[in-house]
Amino acid sequence: MNVKLKNLSKYEDEMWLCARCGDCSLADKTVASNRDVFMPCAIKNVLGFEAYSARGRIMIMNDLLNERIPLSNDIADWAFTCTTCKSCMETCAATADGINLPDMVEALRRDLVQNNFGMPKHKVIEDSINELGNPYKEPSDKRLELFGDRKWPETAQVVYFVGCTSAYREKEIARTTVELFDKVGIDFTILSDEQCCGSVLLRLGRTKLFERITKANIEQMKVSGAKIIVTACAGCFRTWKVDVPKEGYKYDFEVLHVTEFLDRMIQEGKIGFESPKPIRATYHDPCHLGRHAEVYEAPRRVIEAVENVTLVEMETNKRYAHCCGSGGGVKGSFGELANDVAGNRIKEAEETKAEILITACPFCHRGLVDGAKHIESDLPVLDLPEFLLPFAREAKKMKTTDENPLKRKFMDYLAAHPRIFEGLKKGAVIDYDLEGDRFHILVTGKSKISVNPVRAENPDVELTFAPKAVEKLITYDNEDEYAARFGLFFKEPTDDEWIKFVLRLNIVKLLMKGYRKFAQKAGLI
Repeated sequence: MNVKLKNLSKYEDEMWLCARCGDCSLADKTVASNRDVFMPCAIKNVLGFEAYSARGRIMIMNDLLNERIPLSNDIADWAFTCTTCKSCMETCAATADGINLPDMVEALRRDLVQNNFGMPKHKVIEDSINELGNPYKEPSDKRLELFGDRKWPETAQVVYFVGCTSAYREKEIARTTVELFDKVGIDFTILSDEQCCGSVLLRLGRTKLFERITKANIEQMKVSGAKIIVTACAGCFRTWKVDVPKEGYKYDFEVLHVTEFLDRMIQEGKIGFESPKPIRATYHDPCHLGRHAEVYEAPRRVIEAVENVTLVEMETNKRYAHCCGSGGGVKGSFGELANDVAGNRIKEAEETKAEILITACPFCHRGLVDGAKHIESDLPVLDLPEFLLPFAREAKKMKTTDENPLKRKFMDYLAAHPRIFEGLKKGAVIDYDLEGDRFHILVTGKSKISVNPVRAENPDVELTFAPKAVEKLITYDNEDEYAARFGLFFKEPTDDEWIKFVLRLNIVKLLMKGYRKFAQKAGLI
């Protein structure tokens, strides 16, 4: 073991699982019936060289461990060009979850810092957090200035964790979030001495301060009596939801991203949104919110809940969304690279013909705004609270709409034929879309299913059906005949009878969940 790389060396065995197939770089995996996921590494797409793909990075890290390559400032610069967005893991089939390159990169960064090969600008960030509680060298007593003279209660059911970027740089996100909470009548407060969440420290390999600031924040939250912590920053959310427990800290409050919180308020009938004119919008999935924390549907439900707004998806979305280029310290370390990556994402958004691009993270917002300027695009970019605030109104009484009779027939048919799902493991989830009307199947046991009249939160597979295809499918008494006809509608679609799909898990995970049996019956494999 290379003693200089004690953190990276923990991943040596996992590195050997890499078969150097290149799917992390030039993936051509079918994830939908009409498209493939392609070129998943947003950094490699700009810089071009294999050294910047997951495959190339693993090869170089292996050589570092075996001392074929020495540590140097050049290696440090290379290591900090990765956004740790996790996109490569979604196309990697070496393991069910994919080889964990983001954790490897962060481990190497810790080793670089411990061997005095950290970037000087990152030391400035660390010192600023240590002395002022934020990475921007801003006075700590100015953190809440953007809210004016407002006095915050000492205790409340909900704490809004503002985050450093919203407090000091993307202030409009913080203001509009607070205004939305006020409109809903939420009992909330803000920590009087909120510290940085520590995300930037973990991403940059400077972890010494993380314990102190995390304990300080948790203690303040305990004193506040909060039951729920809400943040509008995807980085803060990922840190609280994923990293803090992973680092061994416990808390007894619920952590929600603002998209999840607003989604809950909408479902409870506490707020509504209505645009005075039709708007065509698209949504960018922040990597910290999506791939790292598995929140995909809440922001979409919120956008779709705004009357007169139509949501259109970019070519890469949800689990396979291209990164904006701002994460992992890349925006602060290599600004031009981040702008090039963001510019590519803006081009994807423009292809949807959307009038506005919405995201749910202050880093993504800043990066995408800069990316639009970089390529001279006039596509407006708004964070979700900013987009929503002008359209907020009292929730209307929920309209009782007649249920789609074909949806009900399809649900009843599937409920009566659980053998269709034979072979699927408990916990498998399939989402069904019939002309925009959604429902999902949850496998609850051997030959046991639950049919739910709403769309799934994180399905394994999303299926879209033409009505006439459903009308034909539900006439079959035999599950094998159903499967065969299903396959025919997929492989030989007509204008009236077709089925489309989107895979939300990689092939390895789908096979582990038991999807092989139905796929074979349908003639898909």
